[in-house]
Amino acid sequence: MTAIERNLTAQQLEKIQALVGTISEDDLKYVDTYISDYLGIFIPSVGFCQYAIRVGHTHPSYSFVVFFTAEQQFLKTTIALSDDQYLGACLSPGLPHEEEETDQFTRYAALFIDRNYFELRCRHYLAAAPTPVYFWQQFAVSPETMTDIKRFIDAGDRPTRYSLPYRNALAELITQGLLQWLFPGDSGASLLSPKMDVVAIIDYMEDHFGDKLTVPLLARKMRLSASQFNRRFKQETGSSPMDFFLELRLKKARKLLRSSTKTITEIAQDCGFASASHFSTAFKKHTSLSPSDYQQLYQRAT
Repeated sequence: MTAIERNLTAQQLEKIQALVGTISEDDLKYVDTYISDYLGIFIPSVGFCQYAIRVGHTHPSYSFVVFFTAEQQFLKTTIALSDDQYLGACLSPGLPHEEEETDQFTRYAALFIDRNYFELRCRHYLAAAPTPVYFWQQFAVSPETMTDIKRFIDAGDRPTRYSLPYRNALAELITQGLLQWLFPGDSGASLLSPKMDVVAIIDYMEDHFGDKLTVPLLARKMRLSASQFNRRFKQETGSSPMDFFLELRLKKARKLLRSSTKTITEIAQDCGFASASHFSTAFKKHTSLSPSDYQQLYQRAT
């Protein structure tokens, strides 16, 4: 399923509420949402999750936050991480908490894993011992697990009739990957492999979709020439860096047009377009609708 371009069905919202709690569709208006039968991933895309900033809210499932980049972390890191690891933190069911609402929202992956599903798999690591209670317990997330998370998301962005079985299989891999690092042992160290540079660049684009990014700037981050970077990026994504970045900006703009009270000029600025007219031209070229027509069409549909 993807919540990017359409409203949630009653069945989808019921499944989300079983994982997250008493959340409404309006709470998720700024959030990209992906779910399987036992695991959901939620990513603040253009603003805060309104449920996450609700004081003292709780979740019926085990919740994890995984940060894509160090600059996007709202937790102070208290563990040692290697260059190719990501910071993760675990929260047990039923513990009150809230995310602080600041001037700038934080982009991260919030994972919710069904309580029974998670605790059953914990038994492989804990034997007969009860599952510990975690309150933002920090641990390292391997690049392999991050890749599985991104595959789960990608399956939601390209839904087919095979997407749910595929996401359920990935949910198992993601859960096992988190557990292996939550309960470190001999198996963890051998699982590491070099972080995929293009994936890191895409994360950087997501975090800076409103900024002016150029091929030379992105190439320097990968220590490649502009031509080498262009070739590498297109090999791995099928698009040139700037075409990919434009589509990402337009994706963010579509979400803001559907969920925000901002003007089209403000949305254009937020998404990094030089002017409202530049935004309108690019938007119509890719959707065959002007931003205002798209907004009105969506409002009529809801």
